Amino acid sequence: MKNLRKTILFLLVLIAFKTNAQLQGKIPSLADTAWTLSNKAGVNLKIKGDKNGYFNLDISNLQPGIYNFGDMGEIFLAPAYKTTVDFVDERYQIKGDGALENNILTDLRKRLQTFLGNPGYDVNFKYLITEPATFIPMLDDYVQVISTKSEKSNNKFFKDFIRSEAAFSKRYVLYAYSRFYGLDSSRMATLRKVLTIPIAERNENYKKDLFAAYQAQFSKRLSAEEKELLNKTIYDGWDVNNEIFYKNSNYYKTMISYRIDYLSTQPAYQNIRDSIKNGDLIKLKITNNLINNTFIKEYFTYIYSNGAIRKAKQPAEVTFIYDSFVKNSKNQKYISEITSSYQNLVATVNHVQAPDFNFISSTGNMVSLKSLKGKYVYIDIWATWCAPCIAQIPELKKLEEKYRNKNIYFVSISVDKKAQKEDWLNFVAKNNLSGIQLMADQDFESDFIKKFGVNSIPRFILIDADGLIVDNNAKRPSDPALAEQLQALKL
Repeated sequence: MKNLRKTILFLLVLIAFKTNAQLQGKIPSLADTAWTLSNKAGVNLKIKGDKNGYFNLDISNLQPGIYNFGDMGEIFLAPAYKTTVDFVDERYQIKGDGALENNILTDLRKRLQTFLGNPGYDVNFKYLITEPATFIPMLDDYVQVISTKSEKSNNKFFKDFIRSEAAFSKRYVLYAYSRFYGLDSSRMATLRKVLTIPIAERNENYKKDLFAAYQAQFSKRLSAEEKELLNKTIYDGWDVNNEIFYKNSNYYKTMISYRIDYLSTQPAYQNIRDSIKNGDLIKLKITNNLINNTFIKEYFTYIYSNGAIRKAKQPAEVTFIYDSFVKNSKNQKYISEITSSYQNLVATVNHVQAPDFNFISSTGNMVSLKSLKGKYVYIDIWATWCAPCIAQIPELKKLEEKYRNKNIYFVSISVDKKAQKEDWLNFVAKNNLSGIQLMADQDFESDFIKKFGVNSIPRFILIDADGLIVDNNAKRPSDPALAEQLQALKL
């Protein structure tokens, strides 16, 4: 009986301990909406407060790590923690277990933000004209401050993570810095002026003027030695197989991707680049050579396999990749998406019937591909924010004029988002765009766009008078090969 009482007492202690492992608090908006607690390892929990916004979630079964918690963003949690989150004076406050760790995490983000801040460039403009010999030590100090603060925590997992996060966020900043080093914000006015010239007013010197204006923004350049130093700091001396960091750090995951991109440009892969034009195939090979952690490798294998399939023109080019991925992957979501991409490729090879579309035109009418049967159709998939797309428009206009009374339609399909519809309409009107101007119903997620595996623009497609695909990845208007192809069709 005495042993039984001890056992019951022990179980009650365990139950109490488990009950104490909780995330709780009061957030007024949770009275009206549900939040999600999620992470990269697959946790996805819905949280709804009572009528006053009070909530309580058992976290005893969660792994220690970084979670995204609704509007609050990132939060560090660990099993056995009793953590309270409140919304006071328009700020989220964390109390109890994990308060110290979350304050350090918040401090890291604030310090990091002082280096970041310009959309499209990432690094604050003032640092882009700061010499590497000055800038790198500033980042080293940031990493050291976070490392020193981490010593106050008794959580080993958090210490390892936050030090890694500081190191990889430093590499991320240096990556962006190395791309735009020397960019002087005071020299950007000329480029902005050149970019605003309406397409109809751009002359034969426009490309030259554009390039000169872009180059004029840079007041300095990295030396060969500085480039080498930055590349070593960014890409060398770190492990790409740490699953724990991968599941908790956006910067670690991003830097693995950048490292693969960097390696794909190096001399070791020159022969492959010369023989294989599909860049994702090169990155897939690097992934297989570089990464051995199953969880991480499966993701990047999926990314580059799917990219290679979507860029291929014929199934035979990538059938072996598709078969290998389906055979070896255990992730059903990945398998489903890869299969869809491969099936779309099979369904849109040259000489098969093109999938239909039904998109709204700039004049407010619905236009389908079927309604254009009887003439060839040259399709330009583009967007108003896409500089390479806009660069092709003058040449496209020349083609439209040349074949004005011929047996061909020129159709431009914008993949701008619905929220940018007015921007698209204004762009069409301001630049007097001709041909048939359409807007895809769900930008890149439109069925027609997805069936052709479009993941970069501009993309061109040529379809014959019977609706059969002549070329699922046709030449650009600026390419003389397109003129030869159209000439051969005897339009």
